Amino acid sequence: MGQKIHPHGFRLGIYKKHSAFWYADRNTYSKILKQDIFIRNYLKEKINTCFLVSIIINRKLDSIDLTVNIVKNTSKFNNELFEQFIRELSVLLKNKFNVELRSFNFVEVLNPDTCASFVADSIKLQLEKRLPFRKIMKDAVVKSIKAGSKGIKIQISGRLNGAEIARSEWIREGRVPLHTLNANIDYCNSRAQTIFGVLGIKVWLYNE
Repeated sequence: MGQKIHPHGFRLGIYKKHSAFWYADRNTYSKILKQDIFIRNYLKEKINTCFLVSIIINRKLDSIDLTVNIVKNTSKFNNELFEQFIRELSVLLKNKFNVELRSFNFVEVLNPDTCASFVADSIKLQLEKRLPFRKIMKDAVVKSIKAGSKGIKIQISGRLNGAEIARSEWIREGRVPLHTLNANIDYCNSRAQTIFGVLGIKVWLYNE
C-alpha cells in the first residue's frame, strides 16, 4: 500500500516544497495555472529531459521569477543556447499572457544520480535505444548508491523485450521507507516510446 500515494504530495511541508509559489482567487486561478503549464511544457520541449531536473515558478503580481535546476556536467551542455530559450520564453509570455519574466536563474545539480527525475529520464533514453532493461536498471542502481543514496527502487512496466504479454519488473537496493513521513523520498515517473509500445518507468530514491 505504500505505492498508492505520490511520495512528494505525501511529504509536502516536511521534506518537499511546492514547485510553484503564488496565490490566486477562484476567478484567476485557472488562468495562472494555464500559464504555469505553458512554461513547463515549453522548457521540457526545448531542453533535453536529461538536463532538466526541476522548474520552480515564483510569482509576484504580473511578474515571474523562474529557477531551473539543471545538470551541467555534460559535454552537450550549452549555456548560451539555454539562455536563448529563456529569452524566447520571455517574449512569448509577454505577447500571449501579458506577463513579464522578471528574472531567471540556472542552478546546477552537482550530484544528478541522486535525483529521481534524472535517473528516470536517463533510463528512458536507454530503453528507447533498445538496450537490455535489466542491465539499465542494475547500472542505475549502482550509480545512485555510489553517488550517496541510501536506497533506490526502480520499476519498469510494459512489453519488456518485445514480449506479447505486458509485465512489470523491479529492482531495489538499500532502504526505501515509503511510509516514513520524515524520510526524504524523491520520486519520478516517465514513459519510454519504443517500437513495442510504451514502457512505464518509476523511480524511488531515498536520500538523507
